[in-house]
Amino acid sequence: MDLAAARTDAAQDVYLAVDLNGQPTSKIAHFRLSQGRLYANATDLEEVGLRIDRLGAGATREVLLDAIPGLRYRYDAARQAVDLTVPDALRRPYTIDTRALTEAPAATSSRGLYVDYDLFAPSNSGQPIAFGDEARYFTPSGVLSHSGIAYLSGANRRYLRYDTSWSRSNPAAPSTMQIGDTVTSSLSWSRPIRIGGFQWRSNFALRPDWVTFPVPALYGSAVVPSSVDVYVNNVKQYSANVPGGPFIVNNVFGITGAGTATVITRDALGRTVSTSVPMYVDSRMLAAGLWSYSVEAGLLRRDYGLESFSYDRRPALSGSVRHGLSDALTLEAHGEGTRGMIDAGGGALIGMGQAGVVNGALAASAGRFAGIQASMGYRLIQPRFSIEAQMTRAYGNFGDLASSDGALVASATDQLTLAVPLMRRQSVSLSYIGSKCAGTLASRIGAVSYTLNAGHLVSLNLNAYTDFKQHRASGLYVSLNVALPNSVSASASNGFGHGRVDTTVGAIRTPDYSGGWGWGVQAGRMGGAAFEQTQVQYIGNAGEATVLAQRTGGVAGASLDLSGAVVLMDRSIELSRHIDDGFALISTDGVGGVPVLHDNRLIGTTDRSGHLLVPDLNAYESNEIAIDSMRLPANAHVGATSMSVTPQARSGVLARFGITRYAAASVILRDSHGALIPAGSLVHDIESGNDSIVGYDGIAFIDDLRPDNHLLVGIGAIRCAVQFAYTPAPDNALPTIGPLTCESLTEARQ
Repeated sequence: MDLAAARTDAAQDVYLAVDLNGQPTSKIAHFRLSQGRLYANATDLEEVGLRIDRLGAGATREVLLDAIPGLRYRYDAARQAVDLTVPDALRRPYTIDTRALTEAPAATSSRGLYVDYDLFAPSNSGQPIAFGDEARYFTPSGVLSHSGIAYLSGANRRYLRYDTSWSRSNPAAPSTMQIGDTVTSSLSWSRPIRIGGFQWRSNFALRPDWVTFPVPALYGSAVVPSSVDVYVNNVKQYSANVPGGPFIVNNVFGITGAGTATVITRDALGRTVSTSVPMYVDSRMLAAGLWSYSVEAGLLRRDYGLESFSYDRRPALSGSVRHGLSDALTLEAHGEGTRGMIDAGGGALIGMGQAGVVNGALAASAGRFAGIQASMGYRLIQPRFSIEAQMTRAYGNFGDLASSDGALVASATDQLTLAVPLMRRQSVSLSYIGSKCAGTLASRIGAVSYTLNAGHLVSLNLNAYTDFKQHRASGLYVSLNVALPNSVSASASNGFGHGRVDTTVGAIRTPDYSGGWGWGVQAGRMGGAAFEQTQVQYIGNAGEATVLAQRTGGVAGASLDLSGAVVLMDRSIELSRHIDDGFALISTDGVGGVPVLHDNRLIGTTDRSGHLLVPDLNAYESNEIAIDSMRLPANAHVGATSMSVTPQARSGVLARFGITRYAAASVILRDSHGALIPAGSLVHDIESGNDSIVGYDGIAFIDDLRPDNHLLVGIGAIRCAVQFAYTPAPDNALPTIGPLTCESLTEARQ
């Protein structure tokens, strides 16, 4: 460095343009020059691209540049600039997020009510007519939901309630609170149970922009600004440009289990550098520092699906928590209890790099059910094979909340699965499941499955199983599926098990998602009885209808199934298909026949009241909704033709496109001599106060008209006036009025 000209006994503050390794940073930083040496605040150095954790100083401490190992600099007093030369280890790497998911806007909800329904009406008098419903009243502060089924015919006519609850979600946490009927949390080594009471749990579904499992980062360095291509298992997944220096590629997607990620950098001269890194991803683990939790308290639900209100009188408590201690270690804990019984345990998932993930847990119970449960497992997914094994053992009289309801814990459970792909279109899997529970027969079932895909048109599946603990408990199942033109698929299957042969053949055409007709035919022999079945299905915007006719063992029957939803919102009643998540009600302020698009796909037109319901939107994600303004009436004006809506789960959003009506007309003006008013003349509307300009052919467009209108027109030094009446056109067209004679004000004064 050359600081001879800058040496002085007095310290001075200087503001210098900073170059980093010969590349401009476009930043000006504050330095202190003393005795020919430069000092800088650590925070300022971080701003220009240095890693503050490698400087050996606090964020606000002044650092002597000469004291930073590996850093060299040259001070140019004439240019008031400094060029820093540092190794990659001292530079703050440029970060790339390959998922590139931006945080969705805050989710909203309007106020309304909708009922999903399913009506099943059989022709057989021995089967009752059933009406199932799931109603939800949604507001910006939460959702009140209720579900049940009504039996409308037969001897046992009644209404059976399933679940009733109120829930509220907070995407910022993200968490969900629910009061009423719910299901307790569970881990892989515990069991869920229905409960009526309170639940507070983390809910990562509220933040689709989050990556909750560990994804290894890829590191690289570019000497000069370069392009970067990321390949996963030889498939290109992402491209970006990076500046010179180190960089990090985060959230590499396209990997489940083991794989290889390759980073290729290419500079302006075409020079390339390729780096391959083995990776392993297991979505069961939590990223370092991430927590998930669930807490429930209330009364255990009894006889669900049989009784509407049957709860245990003893209060119960349940809770689970998971924490990503590091990218290679996820800790788990679960506890639950009620009067006379308590159990608790802990576990962990340990990542072993390319060798897979090991998991284990140990739990103990006391009270009416006293014992210990231990479990351990292993999962490895490789491109050429995958293996998963899980073993659980219960000792003593181990129990949990489900045990108090009569569902005893199995004393031994074993599971082993091995899958091997063969060539490109075939795969073979072997599996073993063993279970032993007090009071029941033990089972040890082994199975083998073979799959062949001949392109996208033909698939063959073969499955065989046997129970090593039971005599003659073996079976073989073969199925063939063929895709035909016009969305038709044909299938044939043959199965042998428990001393009987089942055979079916059939063809089906499913309706398109946009709506339409579908059909299906099937015949064969099941359980020793011959059967034939035919169905016709129709899907429309207002719901779905299915008519089924069948004959089994010589007995004929038919049924009608109607399903859909009724929505009450924006003072209107709308019919729709089943609503599973978020939806939007489009309003065009009473203008019907307006085409509506979802993600640039036409989904329908507004009805006479100017409404169209758009189901199947992704909750807590941005959904693009637009209207085709070219189909609006000529006198209609809309401020915006598209908007982004982000509905809450199980809620609707009112997407209103504000449409106003023009009270306007094209007025043809001529002077008192019959000549057209020249283009560019100023027109002033006395009633509205608006100004406009005369165009070609003496035509002026006048808006905000009244039943009686007066215009002042300027033609150079000459002024004239015109008066006319306006009546809106019955077909909403913009009328043309005139020609009108503009009487000269100058002549009138003379």
